[in-house]
Amino acid sequence: MKIKLLIMKVIIITTNFGFIALNEDYEIASSKLLLDDGASLIEAIDKCILTSYEVEFIDELSSRYDDILIETNKPLNAYESLECFENIMVEKGNSYGKHVRDNLYDIIGDISGFSNEKLLEIAHNQYMEASKNKITESVKTNDVMIVETINALEDLEDSTGRLIERLRQWCMPYLPELDKLHNHQLYTRLIAFETTRENIRNSPLLEGTDVTLSDEYDIQMNDNDLEIIKSFALSLNALYESKNTLEEYIQEKVHDVAPNLYDVAGANLAAKLIAHCNGLENLAKLPSSTVQIIGAEKAVFRHLKTGEKPPKHGLIFQHPAIRGSNWWHRGKLARAVAGKITIAARRDAFTGEYSPELKEQLDERVEKIKKDNPFPERRNKKSVDDAKQKKGKKSKKDKRKKSKRNKRKLKKGEYTY
Repeated sequence: MKIKLLIMKVIIITTNFGFIALNEDYEIASSKLLLDDGASLIEAIDKCILTSYEVEFIDELSSRYDDILIETNKPLNAYESLECFENIMVEKGNSYGKHVRDNLYDIIGDISGFSNEKLLEIAHNQYMEASKNKITESVKTNDVMIVETINALEDLEDSTGRLIERLRQWCMPYLPELDKLHNHQLYTRLIAFETTRENIRNSPLLEGTDVTLSDEYDIQMNDNDLEIIKSFALSLNALYESKNTLEEYIQEKVHDVAPNLYDVAGANLAAKLIAHCNGLENLAKLPSSTVQIIGAEKAVFRHLKTGEKPPKHGLIFQHPAIRGSNWWHRGKLARAVAGKITIAARRDAFTGEYSPELKEQLDERVEKIKKDNPFPERRNKKSVDDAKQKKGKKSKKDKRKKSKRNKRKLKKGEYTY
């Protein structure tokens, strides 16, 4: 028969060294140290996971105490599988936890017999191992690869954009007809592999384009100049090939890691959202209202500071359903797209369930929005007139203030023209 002590309540505090149980007088009632397996405990604390060590400790205490208060970020239902669930209470922060954390090394030193220097060394090793495990896990989920690849692709786009402009200006006097060619990569390949006017005129690369080189511009350049231009174009063409390779890689990675998000948002937009949130799981934790304005932070803060209209969309403007729509549809479409992106990200991050119906539902919603709103809504004429009148009054008031300020400066001799 189990005999319970007079002390009816115990408080469990979780630390990186293990579990400490205090009574209501802040005295140590029991403990379970995990000095050799602290890294796994740190990961469990970070992810709010119930470990077997904690279950064993709670079961041990339940035989001696009526009520068990646990200081934790985990919800109460995380403990519903335990036999003593009815006696368990949870609290996110309390004075008992603060007392343990403020005196952690002294408490653990008294229990284990280790010095503070030894405990600091153990804690350092624990956190180093936990960090390594977290990095390894993030690489396995391919989040890191997607983030770094999309960042590299954006850098390449900026670089090629500047360099192609330089190449076009360089070749303009020699090949003015090619300015009609809007395909930058094709332009670069022509300069890199054909170079001379005669070769470009007869090049099969120009087939299917409306660009022809006439004999009227018989401009000659010396061989040294052509070689320099060719060398520059070859380097730029290599950047374009690297850009194409990264785009293909992103297509494959996003499709493997987040197939639902790939269907709903497309590979590039999905990768940019993941990179902006520094991971798929972080994106999945955001509400759809935040996803809608990711990338428009400057406009949001300008709205909060000056009272300007808030932004309707951020990065998701790149979604074809929004970018190619009429201006009066974009707000509604942005909300619809953000909602589906949030659902897709959560399914990819937490359940792994592939749901092709998300894309179909989004397409139906887009068509409904466009069908229900064929024309922009007419604003109430009275509200428009009131807004104009209010703006006019404000501008007149500002002008009067400025005029008085200038008169004061003129009297004091501080006014300068």
